[in-house]
Amino acid sequence: MNEDSKSSRRFAIALSFPGEHREYVERVALALLPELGGEQGKARIFYDAWHESKVIGYNSNRKLQKVYSKDSDLIVPFYCKDYLEKKWCGVELRAIEELLFDQEYERVLPFRFDMVDIPGSFKTDVFPIITERSPEDIARLILERYMELHGDEVVQTTSPHATPAHAIPADISRITEYAPTQLIGREAETQLLHDAWAKAQNNETKRPHLLTFVALGGEGKTSLVAKWAAELAHLDWPGCDAVFAWSFYSQGSEGQVAPSSEFFLKEALTFFGDSVMADSAVGAFDKGRRLAELVGGRQALLILDGLEPLQYAPTSPTPGELKDPGLAALLKGLATKNYGLCVVTTRYSIPNLRAFWQNTAQEKNILRLSKEAGVALLRVLGVKGQQLEFETLVEDVKGHALTLNLLGAYLRDAHAGDIRKRDLINLREADEEQGGHAFRVMDAYVRWFESDRSEGKKSQRALALLRLLGLFDRPADAGCLIALWKAPLIPNLTEPLVAISEAHRNQAFTRLQDAKLVTIKRDGSGVLLTLDAHPLLRAYFALQLRTYHPEAWRVAHERLYKYLCTTTEDKPEPTLEDLQPLYQAVSHGCQAEMQQEACEMYRNRIIRESASYSTRRLGALGSNLGALACFFEQQWSRVSPVLTENAKGWLMSEAAHHLVFLGRLTEAMEPVQVALEVSIARQAWKNAAITVINLNHLERALGKVAKAVKTAELSVDYADRSTDATTLAIGFSAYAEALHQAGREAEAAAQFLKAEAIWIRLQPENPLLHSSAGFHYCDLLLAGAERAAWRGMFNSSFVPQPSLSESCREVSKHAAQTLLWSEQNAFSLLDIAHDRLTLGRTALYMTILDSDMPQQSNFCRDSLDQAIEGFRRAQVQYALVEGLLSRAWLRFLAGAPSGAESSQSDLDEAWEIVERGPMPLFMADIHLHRARLFGLSKDRPATYPWTSLQHDLTEARRLIEKHGYERRKEELEDAEAAARR
Repeated sequence: MNEDSKSSRRFAIALSFPGEHREYVERVALALLPELGGEQGKARIFYDAWHESKVIGYNSNRKLQKVYSKDSDLIVPFYCKDYLEKKWCGVELRAIEELLFDQEYERVLPFRFDMVDIPGSFKTDVFPIITERSPEDIARLILERYMELHGDEVVQTTSPHATPAHAIPADISRITEYAPTQLIGREAETQLLHDAWAKAQNNETKRPHLLTFVALGGEGKTSLVAKWAAELAHLDWPGCDAVFAWSFYSQGSEGQVAPSSEFFLKEALTFFGDSVMADSAVGAFDKGRRLAELVGGRQALLILDGLEPLQYAPTSPTPGELKDPGLAALLKGLATKNYGLCVVTTRYSIPNLRAFWQNTAQEKNILRLSKEAGVALLRVLGVKGQQLEFETLVEDVKGHALTLNLLGAYLRDAHAGDIRKRDLINLREADEEQGGHAFRVMDAYVRWFESDRSEGKKSQRALALLRLLGLFDRPADAGCLIALWKAPLIPNLTEPLVAISEAHRNQAFTRLQDAKLVTIKRDGSGVLLTLDAHPLLRAYFALQLRTYHPEAWRVAHERLYKYLCTTTEDKPEPTLEDLQPLYQAVSHGCQAEMQQEACEMYRNRIIRESASYSTRRLGALGSNLGALACFFEQQWSRVSPVLTENAKGWLMSEAAHHLVFLGRLTEAMEPVQVALEVSIARQAWKNAAITVINLNHLERALGKVAKAVKTAELSVDYADRSTDATTLAIGFSAYAEALHQAGREAEAAAQFLKAEAIWIRLQPENPLLHSSAGFHYCDLLLAGAERAAWRGMFNSSFVPQPSLSESCREVSKHAAQTLLWSEQNAFSLLDIAHDRLTLGRTALYMTILDSDMPQQSNFCRDSLDQAIEGFRRAQVQYALVEGLLSRAWLRFLAGAPSGAESSQSDLDEAWEIVERGPMPLFMADIHLHRARLFGLSKDRPATYPWTSLQHDLTEARRLIEKHGYERRKEELEDAEAAARR
C-alpha cells in the first residue's frame, strides 16, 4: 500500500471490544490520547463512544466494517468469550478477517481477556493477556506498534503544544511557591500521602480515592501538600499519568467576591483533554462529572488546595456542605471511581462525602505542631534561648504553625533572635475570631516596621506593600499593584511607594520574602507577576486598613475598579478568562462604595443585559452569583442602600434566579421574600405577582405544597390588581400547577382553562396554552395515562381504557404544535425542551398502552434525549430531573436497566440533583420509579440496586404524606398493592 493511501485513512487506531469490558478499554483509549494530540486525538482514535455519528442510521453494519477494514491504520481487537458471541463484535470480526485474508497482519494487534482461541491465529503466535497488564501498559504497546508502522504521522497529527513523548503532563504552578524549604513536624501526614499514592500505583482495592486534610487556617495544609508535590516532581512523578494542582485562594476567597468552580473546571477540563466541554455553556454539575471521568479514568494526581471558600460556613444550617454543584459532582465521582488520587485541603470537613468516609474518601485532621516540632521550627528560624523558654512559647501559641513562623521571623529580624523579647507581644489576649495569635504577632511586626530607625524608609515601604495586600482576596496582580503605587499617592497608604525606583521596591520585596511574609511570583526574566501573602495576613491588613484608614480603603478600591474596567477589552465573544478582571472589578467597586456604577457595569459588560451572555454562552452561573453577593450587606436579604430601588429589586431577583438554577433552593427563598415585601410596600402589583409566582415555584420544589396553593392564590389576586392580562394568565397557571400537586385535579383543570382563555384572547394566532404553562397543562392531561401505564408494567393482564390512548394522541398534537411555535419564534431552550419532553412522554405511554405500536419507541427515545440535552443547555435542574425520570422508564423498557447509559444511571443522576435542593417531591417520584421498575415490573432484574423495594415504598409514602403530595397517592397505592401480591 502506498504512502498516500496510508495517510488518507481517517483513523490511526480502531478499538474493537464487547460492552462487558468498556470500562477497561475506555482507559486504554484515554491513555492513547496524549501521544496523538490530546483532545484533538479523539478524531484519530475510533472508540465507538467518541464517534457514534459515524455509524448510526441505515447500513450501520457496513459503515462499521468500513471503519475497520478501510478507514483505520491499526485495528486493536480485545478478544474474549463475550466478543465471539456478540452480534456487533461479529460485524467487526468479519472486517478483521478480511485483513488477515489479504495478509495485512501488521494492521491487526489482538489482545485477549481470557484464554479464548483467537481467530486466524496459530499456536506459536503470542497475544498478551489483558488481566496481567494495566490499561496504560496496553496503550503503550499499541503506540509502539503504531510508531513502527506510522511514526512519521504521529508527529504530524500531534498538536504543536502537546506533551513530548513519555513526559508526564504536570501543572502544579499554582502551589509551588508555597512549598517550604524544610517541612517540620508533618512527618506522619507526609507518610500518609506517600502511602496513599503507593497504593494507587499498585492499584490496591482498599485505598483512598480522595484524601482530605482538614485544619484551621495557618496550620500548614498548603505547605504540606506543596512540599509533597515538589518531592514527587523531583522524582519525575513516579506512577503518575498526569498531575494538576489548583488553589482556590488564587481566584478569590469568602472575604470579597465568592469564588466558584467554573474557572477551575474550565482549566482542568482543558488540561485533561476535553476543551470542547471546557468552553461550552454546559453547567458546572455536568462539567464536574465529566472531569471526574477524565481524572478518575487514569492514574492521575489532582490537588485541590483551600476548598473552604466554596463550602458553607460552620455557623450555617448545612456546615461544611459544598455550595458548588461542580465540585460536589467532581468529588463524588472520584470517590466512586478513581484510579489515581485526589488530595484536598480545607478548613472544614466535607459532609457531602460522608458516605465514603470509611472507605474511599478519607479525612485527616491536621492538629497543632507538637512541642518538639514547634521548638525545632523556632530554632531553624534563628531564635535563641533556653529549652524551657522555647517550650513555653510553643504552648502559649498552641503550636500554631503560622504563628510560630511569624514569631520566629520577627524575633530573628527585630531582636536578633532573642526569645525573651516575646514578652513584647501580648499573646494572652489573642481573639480567635480576630485571627488569634497570628494577628498579635502581626501587631508587633507593624509596630517594629513603624519604629525601625535603622532601616527607616525600607521598613516603611515593606509595611506599605503589606497593607496593599489587604485590598485583595487573591494574589495581587502586578498591573493592579502598579496602578496603586503610581501617582497621585493615596494618603495613609501609598506614600512610601510613589516615585521610588524599582531597585528600592525590590529591596522591600526581598525583605518581606526573607521574613516569609509574602510569596513572590516572577516570570523567567524576573518581571513581577504576582505578590501574595497567607490569607490570614491579607485578612489582618484588610481589617487594619478598613478600620483605621477607611478613606484610603475606599480610594484604593476605586482605583482598582477603574483600572480593571479600563484595561479589560470588550470582545464580541469573551471567554470566562477574559471576563475574570470584570468579576474582580465588581468586588472592588462595591468596596469603593460605587455599587450603582458596578451594578451597571455588571449588567452591561458581563451578562450583557437581555443576552445573558455569561450564563447562556459560558454557563457562568457560579461566577455571576459570586459577583451578585458583593452587592449584599447581609447575604441574600439586604442589599446596599447606595443602590436605586430598581437596582435593589433587580439584584434580589437575579440572586434568587441564580440560586434556583444552581439548586440552592432554600437560600433562594430569602431574596424572593424580600423582593416581595419591597413590591408590596411600593404597591407594584405586577412585580408583586411575578415575585409571588417565583415564590410559589420555590415552595413547590421544596415540598411545601399546601403553602404553595395559598401563595398561588395570592399571585392571582396581585395579578388582578395589576390589570396586566399576561401576568394574570401566568398566575392562573401557577395556581393550577399547585392544585395539581395537591391532588385537586378538577380544580387545577379549571384554572388552566382560565389561563388558556386569556392566552387565546391575547394571542389568537397561537390558540393553545404554551411555554411552561402549556407543559404543566399537558402533564395534568396525561395523569390518567401515566397511572395506567404504570399499572400495565405490573400486570400483563391489565386492559387500559381506549380513551387513554386517545388522550395521549391529543396531547401529542398539542405539544407538536406548541413546539413548532417555539422553534419558529425562537422561544427559550426551556420551552422547546419541555415540548419535546411532552412528546416523549406521550410516545412512552402509548408504547405501553398500545402494544401494537412499537414504532413509538424510536420517536420516544429521540424526543427524550433532545429534551434532556435542552434542559442541560438551559441549566434548569428541576426540569432535568423530569426528563431523567421519563428516560429512565424508557431505558428500562429498552432492556438497559443498569450500566453506563441506563435506567439506573438516570435515576442516580436525578437523585444527586434532588438531594442538593432538597426537592422532596422529586425524591418521592424517584423512590416510586425505583420500586416500580426494579422491584415490581414484570421484567425486573434479579438484583435490586438500592437498599430494598420496601425501603423505597416506605420512603415514598413518608414523603407523599409529609408534604401533601396527593397527586402521587393513587400511584403509590397501586405500587403497594402490587408489592403485596
